[in-house]
Amino acid sequence: MRSSNHRNPTELTDKSEFVFMGSLTTQGMSRLTAAGSLSRVDEAVRSLADLKAVHLLDYPGDEEGFDLGSPTDESEEIGRDLNRYRSASSQLDLIDPKTLLESEPIRGHLDGELPSRVEMMLGHLERLDVIDSELSSMAEEGDALGLLLPLDLDLDLLSGYGSLTAFVGTVKDASRAESCAPDGLVIIEGVKPSVVAVFCKNDSSSAVQSELAEAGFAAIPIPDGEGPVGARQEVLAARRGELLEERSTLQGELDVWAEANGATLLGGIELLERDMALALGPIRVAVSGHAFVIDGWIETSRSEEVSAVLSETCRVVDIGPFKVVPGGGGHGHHGPELKLPPIKFADRHKSKPMELLTDMMGRPRYGKVDPTLFMFFTYPLFFGLILGDILYGAATMLFGYFLYTRIGHTETGLLASKFIVYIGIAAVIFGYIYGEFAGFEILPHQDGDHGWVASHAPDWATWLTALYPNGGEIYYDWSWEFGKLVLAFPFHRVGHNLDDLVLLTIYMGAVHVLLGLLIGFRDIWLYGDSHGNAGPIVAFFDRGSWITILIAGYFFATGYLGLKANPGDETLTMMFTYGLIFVAVGILMLCYASYKYHGMPLPIAGLLGLIEGIGLMPSVISYVRLFAVGVAGVKIAETGNDMLYGSHDAGMLGVVEELAHHDVAGLTLLAVLLPVILPFALILLKVSLPELPLGLNSFGRQFLFGFLISGGLGFALGVGGSVFMLLTLFFGWLVVQVFAWILGLVSPNIHTARLHLVEWMRQFYEAVGDKFEPFGFTARVVEVE
Repeated sequence: MRSSNHRNPTELTDKSEFVFMGSLTTQGMSRLTAAGSLSRVDEAVRSLADLKAVHLLDYPGDEEGFDLGSPTDESEEIGRDLNRYRSASSQLDLIDPKTLLESEPIRGHLDGELPSRVEMMLGHLERLDVIDSELSSMAEEGDALGLLLPLDLDLDLLSGYGSLTAFVGTVKDASRAESCAPDGLVIIEGVKPSVVAVFCKNDSSSAVQSELAEAGFAAIPIPDGEGPVGARQEVLAARRGELLEERSTLQGELDVWAEANGATLLGGIELLERDMALALGPIRVAVSGHAFVIDGWIETSRSEEVSAVLSETCRVVDIGPFKVVPGGGGHGHHGPELKLPPIKFADRHKSKPMELLTDMMGRPRYGKVDPTLFMFFTYPLFFGLILGDILYGAATMLFGYFLYTRIGHTETGLLASKFIVYIGIAAVIFGYIYGEFAGFEILPHQDGDHGWVASHAPDWATWLTALYPNGGEIYYDWSWEFGKLVLAFPFHRVGHNLDDLVLLTIYMGAVHVLLGLLIGFRDIWLYGDSHGNAGPIVAFFDRGSWITILIAGYFFATGYLGLKANPGDETLTMMFTYGLIFVAVGILMLCYASYKYHGMPLPIAGLLGLIEGIGLMPSVISYVRLFAVGVAGVKIAETGNDMLYGSHDAGMLGVVEELAHHDVAGLTLLAVLLPVILPFALILLKVSLPELPLGLNSFGRQFLFGFLISGGLGFALGVGGSVFMLLTLFFGWLVVQVFAWILGLVSPNIHTARLHLVEWMRQFYEAVGDKFEPFGFTARVVEVE
């Protein structure tokens, strides 16, 4: 008789909790306990793997009458094969196939010819190791022979005496070494290093050794063998050639093997890993003499599916939605270490790439707000506000697409490439708002009585003005006089809207921090803080104090600054007075929260409350980096444009005009520059050339020769210096543009990530959740069976 206890979530959870377990929080979880006959444990484990829905809790072995399960009989053989295949894979440069392989053919190869092919390949690898070891030994011997060659003595004369002691090595002080053995034979050849061979009687060897030590003697190991050193070198050279040829042949065969069997090997490893997981699965459950018990977590939304599948192999299936106890971990019934369930993000599509950011901090506490959805809007907003350039944004999008073509077949690679495309889109949008392209301001601007004046940017950039109303001869603004905030389109951030951008970033910081505090207020009210305190009163003092300080601080600052320009204004005076009062109230609330809920002694709570209350201001001010980092990047590109790209009398354009005065323009100039352009064209067109002399098949050689040929053509026309200057300025400008883009990709990400992960998330986030890892398989190379 089987029983399935699948309880309705609304029967065991508060209504408020169930409502909040949505896209702003993580997936609702339920506790699973299933039991069945021990004879069917392997079937149950297979069912769990097929479901890929249960986060198994390994049995700790502390229940009387239960033990850990045993692996299947096949586990030892599977492990042996898996280790052998992994060893083979680790020594080959294999690339994952970009499309999933079918499992049935891979199974056929595992049962057929793949084992013998792997053994053959491992034999080749072992032989390569032997060859490399012998080549290394030969290299050491060759070094020693090279030092011994100046002595012009046979190898068998350098050692092996009974009544004599031989010292062979290098010395730093040759003159002192000459007199080290008065009754012996000293041979010294060469300079830097000086090689010495000293032969003396055994009874005087100690004295000779001491003298040689004073001369800076370093012994040379004498290779085995006999005859002239040069003859031995020839033997080594011949042997080395044979080994290198054999090594090249073996490596070629391995490369062919990897090309033909690499995907099959990777697929076989993945299938064996799955087999091993199934074989070891029973050791994760509790077993008695006749039964097994499975313990774990599942997504509440999959309760019916899991219950139906496990009922086929288990006699009892009990699923209960987890209930969070405000101020505590939950009603976990298996010990305090398992109070909270693992964390699975809500099902998402568009905002899923932002989970990469959340995982950088760690999974959130169960039931509390997941910041991923918020970052889907704010992260690209901040990044675009900083970079804000149409060309750089488009380059970022192309880089995201490039990553997609390379690593998009993996889950992480797909998310990362989408993430980069998102921030690239934001940069393009803000570039359109700013009217910036490659560091140029492309829109016309008003110049007093002269009306609209065209941009000084080049035509290849200003054509984008066609995408603006009235060809870019527009300016709309909205101002909030009371808050001194101005929004405009176009927004000239390096022009007259510079001060507006500074103030805008401060407002954005205040709103962003306030959002974090409101999220923290909600979380503490419903689920409590890290000290176990919960409820509206705790939220009011703990997060409400910060909210009060932030809002009252705005009124105080506005009144204070406004009274400087308008002394005696009643509204500003009221804002200043009441703002100051409520800032003080907020600090007192913070002091009380530190004392009451965080367990601080009253004097320390009072002191820290004052310091931390004032410390909220730097958190908001730090958002000014959205302005500062962006403007700094613009100025780098602008400097490169002014100095290198130039205008009619300077820079690259100035050189072009100078060349035109010498009748080197149009098709003539193109012909002069063609040798430099050609290597880039060959790459873009993917043209394969036959083997060329002087290494001209490499791009570097082609570019260098093209650079010299273009200069030579310039000298033939009497403008060689100008041609070289033009090429230098162009590639210098190109380097600055690439540098500006790379800096614009990296630096805004660093600062935007810091604002989110530090300034914002510390207002509410607890990174204490464990990742939900369901037992089962994810296809990497081979589709799941």
